[in-house]
Amino acid sequence: MKALIELFWFKYAQLQQAARAGDDLLMEILGQEIDPVLLAIYEEVASNVAEARLQFQFVLDLLQKEADDLSSVLRQRGALETLADRYFGEAGYSSTKADPIGIPSIRKARMDEGFLNEAILDCMPDRIAVITRDYRYLYTNPINAARLDERPMDLVGRHVVEFVGLQRFEKRVKPNLDRCFSGEPVDYTFAKDADGRTVVVRCRMTPCRSSTGKIIGAILILQEIADRRRSIAA
Repeated sequence: MKALIELFWFKYAQLQQAARAGDDLLMEILGQEIDPVLLAIYEEVASNVAEARLQFQFVLDLLQKEADDLSSVLRQRGALETLADRYFGEAGYSSTKADPIGIPSIRKARMDEGFLNEAILDCMPDRIAVITRDYRYLYTNPINAARLDERPMDLVGRHVVEFVGLQRFEKRVKPNLDRCFSGEPVDYTFAKDADGRTVVVRCRMTPCRSSTGKIIGAILILQEIADRRRSIAA
């Protein structure tokens, strides 16, 4: 239950960022991705009281977030009624099967299966991030987030300049991202100091496209490679 709820809020933060950026296509993609997660949360039968409490709290939190959307308020009210009946109705808490809640889609949209497979990216050994066209994090895998001393979900929506500094952003990161946003794959290396040693990093940027071919961001893969200068000096 907890993992599903965390996944929902991660996707929800991505959706809000896409809305702030005015990217309708990305909102459609993320809206379709978030719907199955929402439905899974509502239809899962809690195995204990703590999980049931998480489920109820989730609905209340979403109700508060979407308080200005009347249709969403009505959906969450219906979800609360169904949960209450499931756990406290005539069948009692021992019910072994969830009644379908039938929550309508948050965003009516088509699925773009070719966008991203986050389950695969999460397991990759390299640092991976997806940056939107306004230079904000849309996604980062756990390895990259750990290097930045953050949790993946806490990076969503934050500007790249927070982590690279204004000078490096203007001089190197932004020009290369702009090239990538124009459709050009970018591959470059840079050196940085870390704990008194020189680390060479290879950064590859690939345009992140929707199924219609529209570029909606850049996929970054960062790999630490051996410092040849140190090898030669040795």
